[in-house]
Amino acid sequence: MDTPLDPASTSAYEDVRTAPCRALATEAVHAGREDLARQGLHAPPIDLSTTYPSYDSRAEAARIDAFAADGAELDGPPVYGRLGNPTVARFETALARLEGTESAVAFASGMAALSAVLLVRSALGLRHVVAVRPLYGCSDHLLTAGLLGSEVTWTDPAGIADALRPDTGLVMVETPANPTLAEVDLRAVAHACGSVPLLADNTFATPVLQRPAEQGARLVLHSATKYLGGHGDWMAGVVALREELRRATAQERFAPAGCCTRSPAICCCAGCPPCRYGCGPPPPPPPNWPPGSRPTRASPACTTRGSAARWSPSKCTATRTPSSARSA
Repeated sequence: MDTPLDPASTSAYEDVRTAPCRALATEAVHAGREDLARQGLHAPPIDLSTTYPSYDSRAEAARIDAFAADGAELDGPPVYGRLGNPTVARFETALARLEGTESAVAFASGMAALSAVLLVRSALGLRHVVAVRPLYGCSDHLLTAGLLGSEVTWTDPAGIADALRPDTGLVMVETPANPTLAEVDLRAVAHACGSVPLLADNTFATPVLQRPAEQGARLVLHSATKYLGGHGDWMAGVVALREELRRATAQERFAPAGCCTRSPAICCCAGCPPCRYGCGPPPPPPPNWPPGSRPTRASPACTTRGSAARWSPSKCTATRTPSSARSA
């Protein structure tokens, strides 16, 4: 008799709803990983499958039909890579928990995530977007060029309420902006939006410094290529959002807006724990290092900010570079 797939392998899909509220530093370590201990694992596995075995073809077809109809979450084992992947689900779970939202949907890039949001609003007949400059250059271009059928009105934060129209489907801000670091008052902007969803690009701040959902944003966008990844070696995007908006957004990922692959997702899972060191000054070097010394990235043991302070000098092989030598 065929043995059904182990449901534990897909439990990351449920973590957003079942995990308790915890401090951000704890979430950074454990979100999306709650099921690992019972599986006897320390590091999250990388699921390389693009398709999955089907033990009941009729039931599988019904699940796919339900997703196609309204974006219903796929309960049980995965079906197809673009519909969902356990590794990507871990990333989505972790980001949603860190941002304080009900759900998150990962994409191949930040621009793919933004494109999906715009397509969802346009499909509802809400093509008008109110946006505040400055935005990331590619986001600005996507809105200005009208490539996805959107019409944009540019304004300052004080003019948002007056710029809203019956067909306005989205208000977009980026704070701090890339690369100017210009900021807006998210709570005031969210109030001005009224019933229109506010999308806040939180790429530069990350959830460590700012959680836009707590200020009233319904969608939180990230180019995960940047600080969520942190090492410049992979590309992905993600939008954290309310559950009411997740279904349609996930449907857009299935069709035109590229899905996130496993390698970027696992890199982000690995990058979430170190983000808890993102605030405050770095810890001092071991006591017997020369004054002004600091570890370089010559040692894999010292690639995480603050790791040197947790390694004894005999075990940390990082090059000692005195400040005087660097300045010379």
